[in-house]
Amino acid sequence: MPNAEIGSKDFFEIASWYRPMRFILCIVIWIIFVGGLWVYTWQRDAKLPDSPLAAPPVETVKGNYRLEITPTFSVETDPFALQADTPQTEAIELRLNGQLLQQLDEAISRGKTLKLFNIPEILTGFNEIFVSASPPISETDLDHGIRIRLLDGETIIVDDTVWAGGGARVSGSVSFQMSMKADDEHDH
Repeated sequence: MPNAEIGSKDFFEIASWYRPMRFILCIVIWIIFVGGLWVYTWQRDAKLPDSPLAAPPVETVKGNYRLEITPTFSVETDPFALQADTPQTEAIELRLNGQLLQQLDEAISRGKTLKLFNIPEILTGFNEIFVSASPPISETDLDHGIRIRLLDGETIIVDDTVWAGGGARVSGSVSFQMSMKADDEHDH
C-alpha cells in the first residue's frame, strides 16, 4: 500500500500545479485570438485608399426625346396619402433615373396620351423610367395599366406597360439600355 500513497500524492501535486496553468493558458489563448484578429483587421484596413473613390464621368446620349404616357384609367390623387400642410401631391409621379420629371398641369383621363417634351439627356448604359399613379376609388374591381413610350424623334426606344390588379396603385419601373449613337462619338 505504500505505493498507493505515492501515486495519489503525485496526482494532487500535478493537479495543484495545473490549476494556475489553466488560467495562464486561457490568457495566452485570448491573446492569440484577439491579437490575430487585430493584426488581420489592421492589414485589411491598411490596403484601403485614404480618400473615397471618384465617380466615373457620366456619358449621355443626345437626342430629341419624347415620353408618352397613356393610362387606362382617369388618374386621381391618392386618397390614402398623408394630408399635411404641404402643397397637394401630384396625381402621377414620373422619374427618369431617379430625377423627377416635369409635372403635368392638365387633367389625366382614361386613354388620353400625355406627351412630355424636353426630356433630360439619357445616360449611356442602364436607364430606368418610374411611374406611379392612383386609379379612382370607384374602380377597385378593375385592373389598370399605364403605357410608357420613349421616342427619339419617331424611333421607338421603349414601349412597355406597367400593370396593377384590383384597383391597386399602378407603380413600376421600365428599364432599358442605351448605347452611343454613331454621330455622338466624334466632335468633328
